[in-house]
Amino acid sequence: MSIENQQPPIPIEIDPSIHAQTFEGWGTSLAWWANVLGGWSEAKQQEIINKLYDADQGLGMTIARYNIGGTRNADDPYLDYGKAILSYQNEDGSWDWSRDARQRAILQKIHQTAENPIFEAFSNCPPWWMTGSYDESSPNSAEGCTTGGIDGGDNLREGREKEFAQYLVDVLLHFREEWGITFRTLAPFNEPVAGWWKYRITRQEGAQILPPQQEKVIHEAFDALRHAGLHETNVSASDESFVEMAHTTWNAFSAETKALISQVNTHTYNDFSYDPTPFLEAMKADGKKLWMSEVGLENGEHPTVDPQAMSGAIRLAQGITKDLKMMQAEAWVYWQAVESNVSTWGLIFAPFEQNDAESYTFYKQYYALGNYSRFIRPGSIVIANSGAQSLAALSPSSERVVIVTYNDDPSESATYQYQVSSLTIHDTPVQIQVYRTSAEENLAQLEPLLLEKGSFTASVPPCSITTYIIDR
Repeated sequence: MSIENQQPPIPIEIDPSIHAQTFEGWGTSLAWWANVLGGWSEAKQQEIINKLYDADQGLGMTIARYNIGGTRNADDPYLDYGKAILSYQNEDGSWDWSRDARQRAILQKIHQTAENPIFEAFSNCPPWWMTGSYDESSPNSAEGCTTGGIDGGDNLREGREKEFAQYLVDVLLHFREEWGITFRTLAPFNEPVAGWWKYRITRQEGAQILPPQQEKVIHEAFDALRHAGLHETNVSASDESFVEMAHTTWNAFSAETKALISQVNTHTYNDFSYDPTPFLEAMKADGKKLWMSEVGLENGEHPTVDPQAMSGAIRLAQGITKDLKMMQAEAWVYWQAVESNVSTWGLIFAPFEQNDAESYTFYKQYYALGNYSRFIRPGSIVIANSGAQSLAALSPSSERVVIVTYNDDPSESATYQYQVSSLTIHDTPVQIQVYRTSAEENLAQLEPLLLEKGSFTASVPPCSITTYIIDR
């Protein structure tokens, strides 16, 4: 490009004096990868945990969502490999606490590794004997299916709401009393109005539970938590698939039900054209904490692992920026941190079957998340910035400004002039640390830039994510 055709830098104003939400942290669900990797060697388990939860060696996650299972048999023929998360309780009321040992082993290692971890328990489906298809007269209760209701209908049998809530709370109480793990929130549902949980078809646990029945479960769960003395655990809901769905479900709840929910969870499997503003306004009006509790992003065709494919990484950056900047989510939680060869959704690729070597590799999503999670730490405050593709945050100590900018153009670089206002800085230039993920770079530290008189200019290459760190 000739000098005369060069475009002037695009100005971006960063104002640390204008605060949005205080950010609680980054995390992942443990379903279902932990159910597989919990069977790996102790050393490899810890290696993966360090890659995700260690603040120095890995991504510095601090949130884990533990899946309370409902399935009867580990070899359930209607569930994919690794997705049979067993119910701790049997239909006769007896308990088997040896179940789900692998997922629990990963959770316990996270408890030991993460700094000030936050744990949430969630359910994909009630225990098989509470499902809509359960028939106690059938041989071995074979009809109790945890993949969804018949014809995609409801999969929590009417009248079992109290029993379901009590099951979840009994599990949480056992975790606290016997295993020393306290869950901050209990999420009884997962995408409960999506319409895709179907009897013997969906290949994973799922349950349609519509808002009127959700309300019954929420009331029962709240009462059971308090009766059990679990005052440190609150109810979260409803983990709908899309932001618009979450808003519709929230509007269907009574004021009494809303009062029992301390935290509203939503997934963001929307396309990126959605407007989260009405949902955010509703959360602010009702005084609720808001989490982005699940999303997974593919990185091109599977099962091939392309070490340079940036499609998933760019989509991740787009999602984080929108979820934290526009929706003002107070946490950002990935779905499958580790994925097998059934998809490219994971941050880490590890074959779940026939992998005696316990081998794994990284998708670009891993490094892209690190551009955010390594530097925007729990307790950071999201601050105002005028860049459509930028996110900015102030550290808990207010001594550091972090700016992350992505460029989703496949062929053109972009140049930005950042102006950091309302920030007391030295008269002398301040060095800026720079980290980048691109097709050729994996969270690579680059040559530093200089902040002079509150301003710096930087060029970002096509399909890249760049982090700038300014220490006062």
